[in-house]
Formats: sequence, C-alpha cells, structure tokens
Amino acid sequence: MKKIIVLSVVASSLMMAGGEIAPVEPVVETQPVASTDFGIFNDVKFNGQLLTRYEYADQSGNTADEANALTTRFALSVGAGLGGIEGLSVFGQVMAVTNFGFDEYAPEQAGYDIINDPENSRVTQAFLDYKTGDTLFRVGRQMINLDDERFVGAVGWRQMPQTFMGYTVTNNSIEGLNLMASYLTDRYGITDALTSGTETVLLHADYQVMPELKLTGYGYLIGSGPTIWGSDTYGIMASGKIGTINYIAEVATQQDASMEYENYGLGKDTADAMYYRVDASTVYNGFLFGAAYESFGAADGNAHGFNTPFATLHKWQGFGDVFLGYTSTDNFYGLNDLYGKIGYVGGEYGKLTAFYHVFSAEDVTGCCGVPNDDAGTELDLVYTYDFSKDLSFLAKAAFFSGESEATIVAARSDKEVYWVQIGYKF
Repeated sequence: MKKIIVLSVVASSLMMAGGEIAPVEPVVETQPVASTDFGIFNDVKFNGQLLTRYEYADQSGNTADEANALTTRFALSVGAGLGGIEGLSVFGQVMAVTNFGFDEYAPEQAGYDIINDPENSRVTQAFLDYKTGDTLFRVGRQMINLDDERFVGAVGWRQMPQTFMGYTVTNNSIEGLNLMASYLTDRYGITDALTSGTETVLLHADYQVMPELKLTGYGYLIGSGPTIWGSDTYGIMASGKIGTINYIAEVATQQDASMEYENYGLGKDTADAMYYRVDASTVYNGFLFGAAYESFGAADGNAHGFNTPFATLHKWQGFGDVFLGYTSTDNFYGLNDLYGKIGYVGGEYGKLTAFYHVFSAEDVTGCCGVPNDDAGTELDLVYTYDFSKDLSFLAKAAFFSGESEATIVAARSDKEVYWVQIGYKF
C-alpha cells in the first residue's frame, strides 16, 4: 500500500532547544515505526511527534504582567488501509498540550500577556480517503495547507493546530495541473474560543506553465459566523524562479460574503478591498537576501477590510503577532508591510535569518487632520539547527517598536517575544 501522507505536524522533545526555520512545517511524508494488520485495517502505520517550547512575551502599554510558558505538545498519528479495498484508507491523529503547571500567561491566567498555547487535548484529524486514478476524495476532520498558507493553513506554529471538518476532492489528471475543492462545515481553532461552525467553500488550482512560472488561481468563499468575519476572495498568483531569483507576484479582491453560518443570524458581512503582494529573494554563497511588500485594503465603509481569518497568521506581519487579530478580523484602516530579509543558510552549523518590517496604515488621519499612517517597525531573528533528521533546535525573537499616535490600536505599544524549542519525530 502507498505510504500514508501525514499533514503538517510540528514536533519536538523536552530539552532546552528545538525547531524549524519556517514557522510551520509543510506537508511531510513520515516513516512509520510500526506496520501491521488489525482486523479490517491493513498495513497499519503509526508515528509520533513531540514539541517542547519555552516562550516569553512582554507587551508595553497595558496592565498585564509579562508572560512565561513552558509547553509540550504530543501528537500520535495512525493510518491504515480499510477492508483490503484498493484506494480506501483511514487516518487519525490526536494531540495533547500541557504546560506542566507553568501557567503564568493568558488565556490560562488573567493578568498576564497572551501566549496562545493553553492546555488542551483533542482529535485533530480523523478522515476517510478514497483514491481512484488521479482523483482523491476525503471526508472528515482534516488539516488544509494551501500554497504558503497566506489564506488557508494549519497554524502549525501554535501547539494546537487549526483543522476543519469537511469534504475535499483533488485531481491531477492533466500534467502540471492540480485542482482542489473543499466544502467546510466546522473550524477547530488553535483555542476553543476560535472553534465554531462555518459554511465555507475553497476552490484552488495551480498550473506549471514552464519551469520558471507557476500560475495559481483561487476562490475562497468564507461564510460569516460567530468567530469569523466572512467574505468572498478571488485571486491569482504567479511564482517561480528565474536564474537565482525566487519571486512571487499576487493580487486578490475581497467582496461581500455570499455564505453565512446557519446559526449566526446577523447577516452576511460586507467587504470591498484589494490585496497585493510582491516578493523576491536569492541565495548567493549560502547568504540569503530578499525583500517583499504586502498590502491589505481598508474597510472603506464596509464591515471589514481585506482579512484572512483562516491563514497561518504567525508567518505574516512579523513573528510578534502584533497584527494577528487585526488582519484576521476587521482590518478597518488597512495595513501595508514592507520588509527585507537577510541571513546565512548554507552552513553546517545551522541557519540564521533576520527580517525587518516597516508597517503603515492605508486610510487614516491622525489628530487635527494630520495624516498619521505610521504603524510601527519590527525586527525578527530566527536560528535553527538540525542535530539529525528527527531532532532539531530553534531559537527565535521578535522586537516590535510601536507608534504612540498610530490609528491602529495594536500598533501603539512595544512588544518583545522570545522562543526556545526542540523538536523530535519518531
């Protein structure tokens, strides 16, 4: 039987180190530690992962104390063929997060800054697959990572990931063309407060036009709901590599939500905003250089500006997560993010990368009619080292410098965050 594909799980063990250079691991194929048959289940395969992380957060401008969290996530996955039927398989995954009593952080305790890794345990994935030819049908609770998770992702950086209950079909019958469609009925967020029903349709296609160019088109119809600011998003992205330059160019429009969760009852959210992104980077003699610009349109009289409620938000607008809630919900004043990246990624002693962000608002006026579009700056640093293919270390820091007169409230205060983690897969 073909190997079971295990979707995005970050892992590590209880030591004083660990992790990956990217905030979230991509979809990976893991080697099983056991394979056997049990009744109607054949070719049963198990694997597990651990993630232990120390995180410190301190945000000025509030009455909360600095937060400290030591958390470990344990994940256990099992996949198997079902009934000996060709193409039919099942997959299940459970995760548990504990803080060992180190709970001086919100939401575990009031009065501390926020670290969104509360103690929790749940079934994160449980789905049935049927593959026939080049078409795969999936039903059940599942992780979904699309492209670089700008719009839809598993939020694998946090200890409890984001998953969905839904129905998904993928097809790659035409060489170079990948098609995907999902209908989602529930979103299980990184905390219980972000878990709710939804009515959402995801449509995605990408085509490898030539080695230097891949075109991606998408339509994400996210229904309005109790924890979701809904909208219809349509966009196109060009990406690839020309010579030594990796590039991305993307544009999208967001319009009124056409869908609404049945128990919401407050009507469909309104939106009319644009999104733009350009990104270029290169590696020369092991050194990374790059620059990017990302722009979110403002609300302009609608319920919200351009937002991304299902994204892996930690990957965007700085590791400090200052704008995480803002860009996932109302984004009333718009947001622009101009940033550069530099690092050394070619050595045997690990990888070190730095990012510097300059943020601005799109549609604001400060005191006495004086324009004030400054939304702060942020410096991010991340170092990773792989002891082996299964054991990895990460150290990371984020330093956000706020603007006291910023119209975006989240941008008015300084914030510092530090992480040390170690990962182990088995």
